[in-house]
Amino acid sequence: MSYQISVNDGARIYAGQEGETLFQALTRQGLFIPTACGGQGKCGMCRLKIQSPAPSPTEAEKRLLKDDELAGGLRLACQCVIRGDLAVTVPEAYYSIGEYRVKITKKVPLTRDILLLGCQALEPKLIRTEAGSWMQWEIPPCGTDCQPYLRSFSLASDPANRRNIEFIIRRTPCGKGTAWIFEQAKVGDVLTLRGPNGEFRLHATEKRAIFIAGGSGLSAIRSILLDMRTRKIHKPSELFFGAVSRRDLYLLDELQQLEQDLPDFKFIPALSAPLPKDDWQGETGLITAVVDRHYAECSNLEAYLCG
Repeated sequence: MSYQISVNDGARIYAGQEGETLFQALTRQGLFIPTACGGQGKCGMCRLKIQSPAPSPTEAEKRLLKDDELAGGLRLACQCVIRGDLAVTVPEAYYSIGEYRVKITKKVPLTRDILLLGCQALEPKLIRTEAGSWMQWEIPPCGTDCQPYLRSFSLASDPANRRNIEFIIRRTPCGKGTAWIFEQAKVGDVLTLRGPNGEFRLHATEKRAIFIAGGSGLSAIRSILLDMRTRKIHKPSELFFGAVSRRDLYLLDELQQLEQDLPDFKFIPALSAPLPKDDWQGETGLITAVVDRHYAECSNLEAYLCG
């Protein structure tokens, strides 16, 4: 049986097959609902509002959504099984999420467990991204698995470059997705990416911004800083970049250059456990303690944290 899915009061109409989930039906027809778990009911990101009588919530929805959200008709697209016609409401920003075929152009080790990976859009489609956003990767299945892995990584490059994009990725212990990226992915491989996703972005205010990054969390913040430079955004700001020892810091020359390029921007790296051989003369301690030493009061500031 085929049923009708009306999105945003009929602005778009899709077809759903009985027994498939809303997430599967909409993805199949090019409306990409954000997800970090690939529709497995683990992340709670694929939320949308059911306008017609909402189905009873599943255990995953009870765990990931608040009682008032459930009462208001909010459900997870990956948990809502199609049994009849549906009317749903989604943010219009979802319309701009696209699917892109890209090829890997570079893999640059930054630390022992972090690399910079570059991708180039395949003709003729350019990639629409936003500073601070993330892209969903479709990673090829391996071993006995028959389905691709869906993984999410934050953009690390200037969104003005719609042909070439970059990501800063940290290897996850026992992670199948990052294991493929670090061990098997090679320059020239072709991937499918979907995005842009997320709401992590620079706010258009005059408040001073504190950026705090750890490990591969620098990825989204680097994208925002490069975008600020390209668009000549003057926003007083500091970047506190924390790592364990000197070997865990990376892109220092580039970040120090941003101090010269961005008005009223300061870069502050810090090590929580520098080694004797590091001969470290900079800030030490957990990055939260370093921020405390610089700012006793933060109520009038904006904070952007990623790690």
